[in-house]
Amino acid sequence: MIKQLFLAFPLAMLVACGGGSSPEHDKMMAEHTAMLAADSANKAATDEMKQATQRLLDTWWTGKTDGLDEIVAENFTTHMSMPGVTSTGIQQLKDMIAMSTAAFTDSKAEDLRLTTEGDRVIAHYRWKGKNTGAMMEGMPATNLPVDVNCVDILRFENGKIVEHWGYMEEMKMMEQLGMMGGAEDPAKK
Repeated sequence: MIKQLFLAFPLAMLVACGGGSSPEHDKMMAEHTAMLAADSANKAATDEMKQATQRLLDTWWTGKTDGLDEIVAENFTTHMSMPGVTSTGIQQLKDMIAMSTAAFTDSKAEDLRLTTEGDRVIAHYRWKGKNTGAMMEGMPATNLPVDVNCVDILRFENGKIVEHWGYMEEMKMMEQLGMMGGAEDPAKK
């Protein structure tokens, strides 16, 4: 008998305290469920944007542009074009990748950091490579290594990259390649 009372007491308390379903409770639970679903969808979209960014960087280093249209929109725009590249859209990106991989081998990114904010991914990394091909007319290969910091900002629409802004330590790269004078070596004074 004591055991039955012991089991019945929590049930009686639940009913007495209004622990059953109510419109307010149902509304709160529905809002909570919707928030969890939105958070989950946002996390999935963020992960997809980061994966597409990683894939684009891998494509840049390898020069293998097959499947690029899966992650980059046809109307892609960059605000950091390379001299000599006159094409537009995704073809411009493919031409820039071809030019870069022809000029630099052993390219890789180190210390990659990917951050998302809304429809953008910010990639910050250290780029290392070796200049084994001409960068453009009048700039022959130096066979020297480069080691510079880069930042790329990619904007996404409908799951694809549509816009790019970028920065790299171009002056530092040109100094490393011996194409531009750097700070004077104090030992030579």
